[in-house]
Amino acid sequence: MATVLESLSADLANAVENAGKSLVRIEARRRQTATGIVWSADGLIVTAHHVVERDDNIRAGLPDGTVVAAQLVGRDPTTDIAVLRVQAEGLTPATWAEPETVRVGQLVLAVGRPDAAPQASLGVVNVLDAAWRTMAGGTVDAYVQTDVVMFPGFSGGALVGANGAFIGMNSSLLARGASVTLPAATLRRVADSLKVHGRVKRGFLGVNA
Repeated sequence: MATVLESLSADLANAVENAGKSLVRIEARRRQTATGIVWSADGLIVTAHHVVERDDNIRAGLPDGTVVAAQLVGRDPTTDIAVLRVQAEGLTPATWAEPETVRVGQLVLAVGRPDAAPQASLGVVNVLDAAWRTMAGGTVDAYVQTDVVMFPGFSGGALVGANGAFIGMNSSLLARGASVTLPAATLRRVADSLKVHGRVKRGFLGVNA
């Protein structure tokens, strides 16, 4: 009979394996790969803006091992989100957790695909707080901070609960010294705008003295 620890270990390993089906490797900067999340079955990929250093010659390594070209749909530096599109079949979109199920103290996994196979780091949710504004002026719907280790290439990857559901996208840029996760609500809002406009439209006030 499996012990509680053995059962937990198996559940976490299963969560990483399942998460890997919805993660791709992003090749969009000179020296380091990154990770992207399959947003939709028709080829939309969400990743971190800061890991997409060029607008063309972008490639994505898919879960089945194939490497395909990726097109930049749009980016929002203020929330560190970029959307790419790939032409591929059989993609598995991420399954997202309900926000109310995320709790301080719960076990979570940072899962990335900077190489051919998924990689993972274990931690807990440290802080859940209200909406906040990034240093670049973007609005994030909730503050989610964890103590997971963000290994090189993990930006643009997923924060995953022990049940395998995606909580959000990890970014190493938005808060110095903290592992911050962009929740699904922010990803959805920004991705929808980028799909339509290629950027996030914001109002502005012009003042002439």
